Amino acid sequence: MNGSTTNFNSYAVKHLISINILVFTASIVFPHYRIEDIFSLYHPIDDRFELYQILTHMFLHSKRVFLHIFFNMIALFMFGGQIETVLGVKKFLFLYFLSGIFAACFQIFFNTGAMYYFINILNLLKTKEILTYLYDNGKMNFYSYMYSPMMGASGAVSGVVGAFAKYFPEQKIFIIPFPFPISIRKAIIIFIFGSLISIIFDLAPGVAHFAHIGGLLSGYLIGCFFYKK
Repeated sequence: MNGSTTNFNSYAVKHLISINILVFTASIVFPHYRIEDIFSLYHPIDDRFELYQILTHMFLHSKRVFLHIFFNMIALFMFGGQIETVLGVKKFLFLYFLSGIFAACFQIFFNTGAMYYFINILNLLKTKEILTYLYDNGKMNFYSYMYSPMMGASGAVSGVVGAFAKYFPEQKIFIIPFPFPISIRKAIIIFIFGSLISIIFDLAPGVAHFAHIGGLLSGYLIGCFFYKK
């Protein structure tokens, strides 16, 4: 596969990367507009939640962690061009955005489960009362689940990677820390397993692991649907 040529000529991928970079730049240059606060995705029971955030959060990335946007755009460039070539622009965009939406819903679903674990009731009026009985670690976990908004193209990009695994399952890639290339399908299994370990032992707090897993699964399933067609 002539990946570099295909990626450079990919209409949707090229524009998605451009929009993400522009929004990232705008959030740095115009901090007073509170772009992150307005367009990040909050939990539906949060007062700051708006329906449009389900789409807009995919174009935001953390200003404090440059690698957030860097790795997302690199992955989109590497895998997106091939999938757009196979599916065409319309189906590729359908895959991209539906995967991003499903990934966000997947993360919210498990966040809600975590909140039930902490407070046993979804009643914001009792939050302060319940928090007084939690240890400091419990309070921090609750706040991270409840009040930390989601942002980033990770879920949508994971969907593209999932579809790539369907169409090019034996394509070799490098994945840290392995010093040798492995197939994309094996890499995804390792990544999902590693994400579950990170969730269980809280190895990477602040990372939406379930969104990554949800994006990969949805992208693979959508890829299966188009593959049959």
